[in-house]
Amino acid sequence: MGLTLINRHKNYTLGIWEITESLEEIKKSINDDNYKTFKSLKRQKEYICTRLLLREIDCNLSITYNKWGAPTLNTNKNISISHSNNLIAIIVSKKNIALDIEMISKKPLKIKDKFLSNHDNISHSIEETTLAWSAKETIYKLNQKGNLNYKRDIKIKEINFVKNQITVLFNDNNIVLNYNKLSNHFLVYVCI
Repeated sequence: MGLTLINRHKNYTLGIWEITESLEEIKKSINDDNYKTFKSLKRQKEYICTRLLLREIDCNLSITYNKWGAPTLNTNKNISISHSNNLIAIIVSKKNIALDIEMISKKPLKIKDKFLSNHDNISHSIEETTLAWSAKETIYKLNQKGNLNYKRDIKIKEINFVKNQITVLFNDNNIVLNYNKLSNHFLVYVCI
């Protein structure tokens, strides 16, 4: 299927790619053999489709990685990338940005004790736990420095289902994240 969404907002561009192509189909589309460094077919396809999506967003951009493994661009713009199952999401902006895409599943419920505290204001439903996990992943990516304790350092203050927003407390600051439900996934993102 390939490109499924490009949202060009005044402050950011957000794109989503659904991987349905075979490796043979997509590897012809880029002049980059670095995908071969990955052993799994899934990771090879993610590598290539991430670059194809970035090319759709802006063909002049290329990805490198900082010392914490966070993606960076060859310009003064910022980038955040996320993969979930067969979906890839990218957000690009001159502002600070981050995103995470997660499949709605029981998996976050199984590990909730590792990332949720009594200070997180959520019910423990599958959807709210998935949103909380994705929100904390988004803040982790926004921070870009590693060494965060999800339970101690990031607190979910509110999930507003009317506005599709999640308010979190991080470093004594309230940060409002946006989210969308995309079939069986949540996409959580921030641009500040």
